[in-house]
Amino acid sequence: MNREDKQRVIGKVVAINSDRFTVELLSGIDNFNISGFDDIHYFAQLNSYVVLPYQNYFIVSEVSGVREKELNVPFSNPKEQILSKSTTGKYLEILPIGTLKPVDENPDYYKFEFGVSVYPALYTDVLYIKEKELDAIFNVKEQIEIVCEKPSEHKEKCDCEKRRYKTLSIGTSTIFPDYEVKIDIDKFFAGHSAVLGNTGSGKSCTISSILQSIYKLSNHSAVGSTFIVFDVNGEYKQAFSEISENTDIEVQNFCIGSSDEDVKEFTLPHWFLTIDEWALLLQATEKTQIPILRNALGLASVFSIGENVNELKNHILATCISEILRDETSSPSKSDRILSILQKFNTAEISLTTEFTFIDQDGTEHNSVRIGNQNVRLNLRNCLYVHFGVIVGTEQLHYFLEQTNGDGLSLFIQEKFQMPSYEKYQKFTFDIIEDALDLALLYEEAHGNRHIRDYCSSLITRVKSIKDRTDFNFLKKDDGNISEYKNSLIGLNEVEAQKLKTSQIIIIDISAVEDEIVEVISCVISRIIYESVKDINPRNSYPVNLILEEAHRYISRNPMGTFLKANKIFDSIAKEGRKFGLLLLVSSQRPSELSKTVLSQCSNFIVHRIQNPEDLAHIRQITPHISETILRRMPSIPTQHALIFGHSVNLPTTFKVHEAKPLPKSDNNRISENWFRQKGFSLTENVEMSDEEE
Repeated sequence: MNREDKQRVIGKVVAINSDRFTVELLSGIDNFNISGFDDIHYFAQLNSYVVLPYQNYFIVSEVSGVREKELNVPFSNPKEQILSKSTTGKYLEILPIGTLKPVDENPDYYKFEFGVSVYPALYTDVLYIKEKELDAIFNVKEQIEIVCEKPSEHKEKCDCEKRRYKTLSIGTSTIFPDYEVKIDIDKFFAGHSAVLGNTGSGKSCTISSILQSIYKLSNHSAVGSTFIVFDVNGEYKQAFSEISENTDIEVQNFCIGSSDEDVKEFTLPHWFLTIDEWALLLQATEKTQIPILRNALGLASVFSIGENVNELKNHILATCISEILRDETSSPSKSDRILSILQKFNTAEISLTTEFTFIDQDGTEHNSVRIGNQNVRLNLRNCLYVHFGVIVGTEQLHYFLEQTNGDGLSLFIQEKFQMPSYEKYQKFTFDIIEDALDLALLYEEAHGNRHIRDYCSSLITRVKSIKDRTDFNFLKKDDGNISEYKNSLIGLNEVEAQKLKTSQIIIIDISAVEDEIVEVISCVISRIIYESVKDINPRNSYPVNLILEEAHRYISRNPMGTFLKANKIFDSIAKEGRKFGLLLLVSSQRPSELSKTVLSQCSNFIVHRIQNPEDLAHIRQITPHISETILRRMPSIPTQHALIFGHSVNLPTTFKVHEAKPLPKSDNNRISENWFRQKGFSLTENVEMSDEEE
């Protein structure tokens, strides 16, 4: 320890435990401050730092408690109630948190490393912390690196003006107000992160502030960045309305049911969905309904494509019509069902206009069927005519459907038949789903499962409900191009076989729909984005950050029902997305309700005020390196303040978040202003005032 260090000794270690040390301060330090060469240093503030010299480096410790040795000293003047403290001992409780080691033996520059593997000896000196040591802790140096544009010429000295930022300021320290709290850009945005806190604690403002800070960096804009925001409360359009002032940056706004000119209509064509996502949409049960749903979607796809699949279609139609003719319902009901099927599903061989000849038991050939007092042409429509409560051509229909060729093989019904499988991205008409489901149920009934329709009653009801509801219109799109859709989601535009970067922020406003729809949209869009990022070559060269607002609404720890496969896309992204460049930023007010897998994979946490004991315990469980001291701070953190910890900062730090300008649309209700109004006031005035403020 050099002479300068000896001048800043404030005490000595008098007790050493596995997680904390006790420091007895030197006598004469009455006000917990000491005059140094550069300033007056107050070192007894909770959460401030002191250093302990050890060999050629320092152990950094955090002050967690301040106390005096309890002595029975009487009041010096009972009337004035003044305590005499001249003989009391003063102590600090400190927690070791990391080390400061000199870089290349340079005493003026240190590198901070989180974690302590050695302990000091008893009576080790304790020093107040200096500015250059705080610089190392708060990443003040090496914030920008030079990007050499001529590496072949600048081998020894580079004078290029192009710069690349390595750190990003997100706020100011609450303990050291002159210090900005910075995150390592590579470590924060190249890993999964979580922003947690009670409602109204400032989560949306924190996210907005961080992103605004990124795009306000001078000299070299973050053109290659991609942030996709699931905006479930309609907050972020306002927050990023002024980012376009940076001409290098473009914001795309998508919304369901918006009439704004600068907002694009959000659509999600139904044929983009996988079978698991259909099951989530229709709340299908796994044992009985999902197999029927899979068959129905397969049939819808087959009957919508123009390829030659007549043999498959003929088999299904012949089997279903035969089953209807044999069931116990009335003839008018049978006729109506078959007519409905053949109007929507038909082939050249089996349609309402198909004509055929009928050979009776006597071997006589007929080309007509008798209806009342007259004979009419023999086709399927005429055979289905109901006369006096009876289908006139039942015998002829059975003959037609069961006829064979010269080899004795059935023309329509196949012995070895396999139901068509459903493939995502296979276009089909949304209106056909209900009829395809009926066809799939008929086919299942034809094979002896008489109760399948009862088991699938809720599925049928759900399909009809979605078909009739207007809030699902975004899903009922029969056209579209999946390649263009994928590109637009991740901010690309394909021109002459080249993918060009166009947008940096993509906001998907889904505030107008219910939670059940939000869950489906988030799962499908996340899966499509994941596929898109995985297809980019070279691998992990196009980072995409997915911001999940109110994540507990669709990444639930215990989702209701048994259809969990669609929800597992977030678990897959949490576990594997980093390898391909898809990163999550999860925002939630109820961390205990989030998926354990997703939260456990987060390497950075920004925690605002949290008061719920379950949420506090959950955070403690998933982040074992958090001390109880840090945990105890969370219920009392003020608004616009947060605690950050993880790989992107050197040590857990409480900071005041930089103010977002403009703010997201998430401010608190001004109760006193909205309560005390004139009687009979008009709500139109509120709308006009709101428009003026914006």
